[in-house]
Amino acid sequence: MRYAAYVKSFGEYGSPKVLRDLARATEDHGWDGFFVWDLLSSPTYDPPVADPWVTLAAIAQATSRILIGPMVVPLPRRRPAKLALEAGTLQDLSNGRLILGLGTGAGWDYTRFGESAKRRELAERLDEGADLLHQFLAGDPVEHEGRYYRATDVRFPASAIPIWTSGFWPRTGPVRGARNADGLFPQIRDEADDFRLPTIDELATIRADFEKSGGRQNADIAIWSPSQAGAPDAALAAQYEEAGVTWWFQDGSEISPEELHTRLAAGPPLT
Repeated sequence: MRYAAYVKSFGEYGSPKVLRDLARATEDHGWDGFFVWDLLSSPTYDPPVADPWVTLAAIAQATSRILIGPMVVPLPRRRPAKLALEAGTLQDLSNGRLILGLGTGAGWDYTRFGESAKRRELAERLDEGADLLHQFLAGDPVEHEGRYYRATDVRFPASAIPIWTSGFWPRTGPVRGARNADGLFPQIRDEADDFRLPTIDELATIRADFEKSGGRQNADIAIWSPSQAGAPDAALAAQYEEAGVTWWFQDGSEISPEELHTRLAAGPPLT
């Protein structure tokens, strides 16, 4: 099991300097990764909002060991070619420490800017965009004529970047963006619409769905517990590790940066 900090990018966390310093603390106290949300605007109009790519570049320079990345990039509102360029550049800058999470993103970041947030369309764009992104990062010449994207004789330098996908369970369709994905970041809501941990039994179904949709076998699975009072204890972490979970994210969205610093200073759970 690896342990990471997972933080929003707005409000108290909307400063790249705050996020950089938290990432440095994450590394200093023995954690394994630091991941940030990717938003254009906050759900409650809570400024400021930090650009994740500028912030991650600063984090790459301020750290040397931890894995980093956006979790997740809303691929349907991005150009896959631009994302491939950014990801390859950050992978070089960080000396190979990038994990690239993909998803559909928040609906308000489409509708506030006059774009469609229809789930079916976003899902289709994610599937096609993820396939195209894999082609770009493979380093071979790309010819693509799809419903949403086109590329003619395009070639980027090959860049070995782990790509994860994310989605909500239970789902009604295939796992989006899963084909050839190296990891999965499942999200589940409870009856009050709050995020919760998947159960041990649910994890088996989630992995099966992911692999059936083209995800790689033995892929990473990351979980997070936003409502948890603190980091998981070693016994609980061991149960999830036994069930195949490879990453546990310590969420920072419901606490202040100062409180998160305190949690990070305590170090990750030991199994």
